[in-house]
Amino acid sequence: MKTRMYVAAIVSTVLLSGGLAAAGPAPDSKRLAQGKDYIAEEQWTRAIAALQAATDDPHEKNRDEALFWLAHSQHQAGDNASALETIKRLEREFPASRWVRLAHSVRVDIAEQMRRDDVLWVLAQRRAPSPPPTGPTPTPAVAPLPRAAAAPTPPPPAPAPFAPVARPPAPPRTPPAPPAPAGFAALPPAGADAWWVGSMPEPTDQVVRIEALAGLIDEHSDRVIPLLKEIALDPNSPDEARRAVFVLAHSQQPEAHSIVFDLARGGSEPVQLAAIREMGRLQDANVSNALLQVYTASGTPRVRRQVVTSLGERADTLTLFRIVRTEQDASVRNAAIETLGRIGPARPQLHTLYSQAPADSREAVINALFLAKDDDELIRIASNEKNLVLRQRARQQLRLLATPKAIKFLTDNP
Repeated sequence: MKTRMYVAAIVSTVLLSGGLAAAGPAPDSKRLAQGKDYIAEEQWTRAIAALQAATDDPHEKNRDEALFWLAHSQHQAGDNASALETIKRLEREFPASRWVRLAHSVRVDIAEQMRRDDVLWVLAQRRAPSPPPTGPTPTPAVAPLPRAAAAPTPPPPAPAPFAPVARPPAPPRTPPAPPAPAGFAALPPAGADAWWVGSMPEPTDQVVRIEALAGLIDEHSDRVIPLLKEIALDPNSPDEARRAVFVLAHSQQPEAHSIVFDLARGGSEPVQLAAIREMGRLQDANVSNALLQVYTASGTPRVRRQVVTSLGERADTLTLFRIVRTEQDASVRNAAIETLGRIGPARPQLHTLYSQAPADSREAVINALFLAKDDDELIRIASNEKNLVLRQRARQQLRLLATPKAIKFLTDNP
């Protein structure tokens, strides 16, 4: 499920940007543009026909992009076997294309859909790099044999598989061309040298690795959660760390949520912000207390503002009101005030705040009253406030609110 969320987000982003972020210098051909239009409308059969024609055209300038969209469309249409073959073709014909990386995400999504955990583990495992050569091979201590009688060099040991299943027997040197698979379900276990896995990348791409871990976390949480924690704690990869936090937060495992709480309290700031953001969406009665602890311990206004936003998502008016009453930083205090306005039921607190808040926060209260659609209080301020700037601000918000009561007041009091 999380993997599909990633793939959907990637595809939506590329579609909305017209493919410019990853397309080549050539403009879309008519068939490629038509295929993407069909994708936006979720007309998969028509998209496949248009994109198939584009990928078969040797004059197509963006054939790598067309292959990606073809694989995506075949997957969405339920033809995973064809999608796998199209991804293999993309990797074979355009190994350096930036569309290959997106295609790996589609392959991961297919594996999750087909419940092929062995495939996901191939991508999720970190493969150790090959050791560099240490110099020439030392001369043996015995006299060399004549060249004609030289001993053959023994073959190197076979590499260990990277899947949690038994490795299949090694195929012959020249295997017959395998038949087209009927999706992952019909394929043998995912040994590292399986013909259909051979075009997968080394699992050094952390984005693909995280997507694979997302597909494994529900069934293999004891192994996956420590791997995601390791990624989330890496200060050198903040983007991947935030993705790992997202996966942990969307898990149903309490230990995953505990890690998110710990990261909110003590991670690097980008990770801390991501963890606080995800905490606001958790269905856990203890989250508000945990967020307040993060707020109290943090000396960074940016982190405290994110706590305010997360409390707003939880509609925690009591904690927000407490923050407004005690916060010394005007930017954080005003963010909490306006968040109270977005929540809606906080009108009584806002009425109290206008008379008690510092002068640099009263405009924020007026903005919050507008967000809460509290025309009565705005009319009172516009009628009684002695500060001309604040009075004019209240009238401006009444004009924007445009309720019958607001319009009548403005008409009667030009």
